[in-house]
Amino acid sequence: MVMADPNATVCERLTRRHCVRIVCAASVEDCCLAVGNVVGHENIVSASRMNSAIVVFLNDVEKVRKLPSE
Repeated sequence: MVMADPNATVCERLTRRHCVRIVCAASVEDCCLAVGNVVGHENIVSASRMNSAIVVFLNDVEKVRKLPSE
């Protein structure tokens, strides 16, 4: 029997509104630590470097609005 990943359902519900794009030379880990200090580390669902920027997905759209915009 293959068990489903419990985080798969969380990621399936994410939209582009749940993400924040950060353009910086810092590592993904450093950016996640900085974002986590503002919105809470438990609210970060996923993060990745894409096209010289870092995209961080949060579990709530309201948390995205707490971060400063570009």
